[in-house]
This record gives sequence, C-alpha cells and structure tokens, in this order.
Amino acid sequence: MTSTTSGNRIDIKKFIDERSISPYQWLLVVLCFLIVTADGMDVAIMGFVAPSIIHDWAISRPEFGLVMSAAPIGLVIGALFAGPASDRIGRKWVLITSVFLFGVFTIATAFAQSPFSMAALRLLSGVGLGAAMPNSTTLLSEYAPQRKRALLITVMFTGFNLGSALIGFAAGWLIPVHGWPV
Repeated sequence: MTSTTSGNRIDIKKFIDERSISPYQWLLVVLCFLIVTADGMDVAIMGFVAPSIIHDWAISRPEFGLVMSAAPIGLVIGALFAGPASDRIGRKWVLITSVFLFGVFTIATAFAQSPFSMAALRLLSGVGLGAAMPNSTTLLSEYAPQRKRALLITVMFTGFNLGSALIGFAAGWLIPVHGWPV
C-alpha cells in the first residue's frame, strides 16, 4: 500500500516495518487483547450460569439449548458480515460498532426474563463479537511490524484463555452470592 503526500510516495508497510512499535500500536495490542478476552469470557460464561438459570426459570436442559446455541450462531453471522462491511466502511468503525453492540447486548442479557429473550440477546451479542474477532486480528496484523506480527497476534489470542479462566473464578465467587444476572 502506498500513499502520496506532496508528490512523494510512501510505502506504508515499509514505514511500519522500519520503526519500533509505537505507543499507539501497543494500545491497539491491548485493546485487541481485551476484545479476545471478552470472547473467552463469553464462550465460557454460559457453562457457569446455565445451572442457575435452569433452576430459577424451572426449565429443562433441552429447553435451554436454544440459549446455548444462540451465541455461536451469532458469531458465524457476525463474522460473515464483518469482512465485507469492513472493506466498505473501514475496519475501525466496524470494530468499534461491534464491540459496542456486544457490550450492550451482553449487559441486556442479565435482564432477560425468558429463554427466548435470552437467546435473542445472546444471538445479538454473538453477532457483535463475531464481527469484532476477525476485525481485531486483521487490524492488528495491518498495524504490526512484520518482524513482530506473529508475537503480537499470539499475545492477543492469549486473551481468550485468560478470559475463560477469569470468568471461572468470577462465576465461582459471584454467582453463589449474587445470582446468575451478576
């Protein structure tokens, strides 16, 4: 990719590759890491809250299956639409929008009153997260210098395991005291 300013051509990839990692790039690594951490939390959380919800709503495990499958379906939908949308309107805007939607619908899930409403909110959360994951990876790849790209992406993806582990600790401590909505 090249850009022209005042008649001079700049090779943007070469420009990035020749410099040390800037504070802006480190910020991007941290933000992408947090997005992947949220994904890890989201994937693991239902395993911890499902027994409480099933008990509170007096429903069977098969009835709760719709809720359990909603987020992964949303992930697929979000991932399929994220690429073309990012190419049209920009990766940053799609990423910001998807993280916002994921956050709003995840918080709203705590107020769900039925399996159907929870499934709908989990589906929408999944769409947001499904759009965020590929965009965060691509955005970090574009901004990272070639010599550090693999390391930075690996660091980003360790957030998934951290998120899964953290939610286990948090759920084990919070759910018995405050219930599943917390």
